[in-house]
Formats: sequence, C-alpha cells, structure tokens
Amino acid sequence: MEYFTPSPKKGSESKSKLISRRAFVLTSFKFIFLATIISRLFYLQVIKKEDFTIKADKNRFRSWKLNPSRGIILDKYNHVIADNFQVFKIAIIPKEIKSINNFFSFLSKIINLEEKEINFYKRQISKNNKYQPFVFNKNFNWKEFSKINYNIQDLPGVQPFVSYERTYLYPYQFSHILGYVSIPNKDDLNKLRSDYIDVPNLKIGKIGLEKNLNETLLGEPGSATYEVNVFGKRVKQVVHKDGVGGNTIKTTFDKDIQNYAFDRLKNATGSVVVMDMLGNVLCCASSPSFDPNKFTYGMNEDEYKSLQNDERKPLVNKALTTVYPPASTIKMLVALSALENKVITNNFRHTCKGKVELYDQEYHCWKDKGHGRIDLNKAIKESCDIYFYEVARLLGIDRLNETAKRFGLGKQVFESFFEEKEGLIPSTLWKKTTLGKPWFLGETMIAGIGQGYMKTTAVQLCKMIVQFANGGYEVNPSFIEKKENTLTNKIIDNDDHVQFLLNSLYQATNEPGGTSYASRINGKMKFAGKTGTAQVKKITKYERDRDLKNKDLPWKFRDHSLFVGYGPTDKPQYGITVIIDHGGSGSAAAAPIARDVMKVIFEKEKKLNNV
Repeated sequence: MEYFTPSPKKGSESKSKLISRRAFVLTSFKFIFLATIISRLFYLQVIKKEDFTIKADKNRFRSWKLNPSRGIILDKYNHVIADNFQVFKIAIIPKEIKSINNFFSFLSKIINLEEKEINFYKRQISKNNKYQPFVFNKNFNWKEFSKINYNIQDLPGVQPFVSYERTYLYPYQFSHILGYVSIPNKDDLNKLRSDYIDVPNLKIGKIGLEKNLNETLLGEPGSATYEVNVFGKRVKQVVHKDGVGGNTIKTTFDKDIQNYAFDRLKNATGSVVVMDMLGNVLCCASSPSFDPNKFTYGMNEDEYKSLQNDERKPLVNKALTTVYPPASTIKMLVALSALENKVITNNFRHTCKGKVELYDQEYHCWKDKGHGRIDLNKAIKESCDIYFYEVARLLGIDRLNETAKRFGLGKQVFESFFEEKEGLIPSTLWKKTTLGKPWFLGETMIAGIGQGYMKTTAVQLCKMIVQFANGGYEVNPSFIEKKENTLTNKIIDNDDHVQFLLNSLYQATNEPGGTSYASRINGKMKFAGKTGTAQVKKITKYERDRDLKNKDLPWKFRDHSLFVGYGPTDKPQYGITVIIDHGGSGSAAAAPIARDVMKVIFEKEKKLNNV
C-alpha cells in the first residue's frame, strides 16, 4: 500500500529557513547580552570590588587628621605663660556644598554672621581646594555649636569639631617676645612636613618664640575615622590615633618682672630688657602692645588696620626690631676703647666750655655753660659731651668700631631670631663701600657720644652693660633655659679698667651731680647706670637761639630717652636697659622706670633669699 506524501508548498521551505535564522540571531543576542551583563557584574563585583568598597566607605566613613596640642611655654619658675584651651569649630568640604550663597544664607539664620564675615569666608573658600576641608577661623560658643549640630541635616558638607587653640595668659605683656600663631600660608605649608598638610585648624608660629621654636612646639598630628549618616553627621568613631603634643618649653623669663615692667611703661612707647650676669633674659617688654589671642581666635579687618596705622607701631618689638642711636650710654665703651688703646689714661683732663668749633661747625654739650676742667671719672658721671668729642677724636672711629663689635654691637644678639635687627657700628671702610664717601673727623666726634650713623637695639645695650657688670666676660643671651651656662671668654683684659668704669657709673647714679642721681635707690641694695638722650633730628641754630624745649616739638621729633644699668652694685646680678621713644632726656623718662623695675627685682631677690 502506498502512502501519500504531500509535497511542500512553493516558498514554505525558504520561510522556515528565515525563521530559523531569526531565532538563531535572537538567541545569540540573548546570550551575548546575558554574557555582557554577567561579565559586567563580575567586573563590578569581583574585579572592582575593592575600588567600590573604598568609594562606599568614603560615603560612609570620614577620616580626619587631628591637630596636635601645641607645646606649653613656661617661665623660669614653671608658671604657664602660653597654654591651649578647648574651642568649638566647624569645617566644610566645598565640593559637597551645591550653592555657597544658600549655605551662608541658612547658616546666618542659625548663628550670627556679619556681612563682612560672610564675604571674607567666601573669598577664602574660593581659594581653597574644593576637596579639602576649609576651617572657619572663628570660635563658636556652646550655644552656637549646639545649634549647628542640631541643624546638621540641613547643612551638607559641614563638619563640627572640637579643637584646641593657643591661648596666652598674659597677652599684652608677652605679645612681642612670645609672638602669636595663625593659619599657615602657601609658603609656610611648603616648609612643613607633608603629614601636616590638610590638618584642620592647624596654626603655626608667625613671629617671636612661636616662630623661632615652631618645629619643637608643633607636635605630631593624629587621625580619626568616623561613621557618618546620609547627612554627614557623625554616628560613631571607628578608629582613633592620638597625635603627639609639642614639647614644653621652659624660658628664662620671670613673669612677675615682665608684667611689672610692662605695666610700668604705661602709655609710653618703648621697651625694658633685663638680663642676669650670664645673659639669661628675665624680661623683654615692649609697649604699646597688642592682644595675640585675637590673631589666634580671630580679628576683624578694622582692628588689624588700626594696629597697622598706629604711629606708635604696636606690632613692632621695640626691644629687638627698633634701632636707636645709643647716645651717652656708649660713653663707657668709648672710654674703655681709649684706655685699652692707650689714647688716654684715667687722669686725662679736658676743658668743657659748652661748645667746641671744628671747621666752622659747632659741636655742643648738653650743659650750655660747660663743665669746666674735668677728668674721665667726672665726664662719665656728669655725661660731658665736649670731653667725649675729644676722646673720640683722639681714638678714631675704626678703633671704636673694633671695641664695639667685641661687645656685640652692630650684630644680632640672638641666633635665628628673624625680627631682630643688627643695628650699625660705622667705620671708614663701611662708609666708603656703602655710601661711596670718605669719613670725616666731625663724624668721629659725634660717634663719641653715640650719635650719627651709629644704631643699636635695646637688647644689644643690655648685653653691653651686663658684660661690664660681670667683670668683662662675654655673654650669649638666651630666652631659653640652658643646662650649662658659664662665663669663660674674657673680653676686658684689664680688671682695673672694669672697676674704674663701674665706679664712675656708681657715682653717676648715687652721688650728687650724677645724671641719674634723682633715680637712685636708697638702702643696702643699690643700682648704677648711665643715661642717654638720643637726638632724632639736628637742632638748628634757630631752635637753639629760641631755647626751644624738647616737649614743645611734635612727638616724632622729640629725643629718645635711654638708660643702661646694673645692680646690686656690691655684687652685680642683673643688667637693665630702658628706652622710651621720644621720651626726652634719659634722666627724665628712662632712668625712673629702670629704678622702679630694679626695686621690684631687689624685693623679689630678698624674698627668695629670706632676707
């Protein structure tokens, strides 16, 4: 039996083949798509797992460097003079803030921010790396800090934190010598180690000992990692590594003497420097002053401009930075140089008639009618200018220069103290190479009374008087306590010269006729010293004829008042220098302040020794 096998219709075979091809393509596409998804998932979940884990952790965790506690600064008796106090701060990550204007608009509703502050912060934020924290240079009180934390969900990119700020316990008294800390600029950051970069609220020393000892005081930064919620608010601390606080610095200062000296300066412009016979600085006060805590905690623009524009220059350290003609305080040095070079003897006599003429130029003594016939002792005691014009003329400027340099004048007293000025002790070579002019005899004469090109600082003059008072030994002054500090290098070979000059200074302060006799200290513990009155402008013939008084001149044209001294006179332990800018004669302004400061020192010495 035959079966009927139908034949396919025309074209159906080709249609079947087409369907099969389409099914194959679709199936292949599905496999490719599935393989792509699987490979992508494998890539994301296996190969890139670590990268995405890190990114997820960055959203979940926040790492912060911790500002180390700055080293404490003590005085010689271990009293704290610079400490660190807890403060409340906020930082922002600019990248996480969509609109800086909206941010400040909302923040100013929570806490009080002035328009000037907002504009200042906007400028600073624009300069900051948008991925790095920007710390507001403002310390918030607890109420403000609490409000910020309460509203943290509406402040994306904001991170409140607790830190420590440098705080000065005696701000005005120690401002110039301790200095202050502030936010580092780009140049400062380039000089720091890399681990200090991006430390929130990091502040470094800008002037004074804070700058000079910055690396010692800075410490080592720590770190902390926090888990945060979707608003960036800290949920818990995950990791914490303590930083290492800076080293404690023990200085040579006596806070009681420093505080009294500053208070005694009152409204005057000037400085008081006190050293012991080894060169340890007990006091280095400068007036007028400023509050360094404002540089740490924040100062507005108007306050800073006021300090900058003040003609009395409160930001300047008068003891180290300002230079003055030493005036008559240098006469002991002129006398010593002349004695050592055998130009004169102790008995050398000269006549003072109130003025002397040289090449049609008149040189005057402070005493119009003159001192008459006097010797070296009386010339120092009564500070005769005519006598020292003659001694300087015989001595010559170059030999005086050598003696002055041996005592440390014309060069820095402290090592690497960037604010300190060198001053100037002129010579014939200096004038020729610097000014391209020859030296004149008249310039030598006025150098003999500490005028002309000669410029010194208060610390240089204090070092000078200490080296006379300690028997002629060189000292290397310091603000930092040293374990070993002895006198070894003798710079005055002849002890008779030392005793003669110290005796002359004693008479200048403790015997009638002496220029500082009115400022003597009665009692067993006495002090002695030399006054100086430094001209800041030439006195014209017109002014002399009118007998114009110093007090009648504008303040900036008045003489500077100087005094250098030591005590107790029977066994010297302290040297002192007082300089009052435009204060008039040395006997009128500087000497009384020196007397009062030395009285306080003597009283403290008695208590320490149970006398």
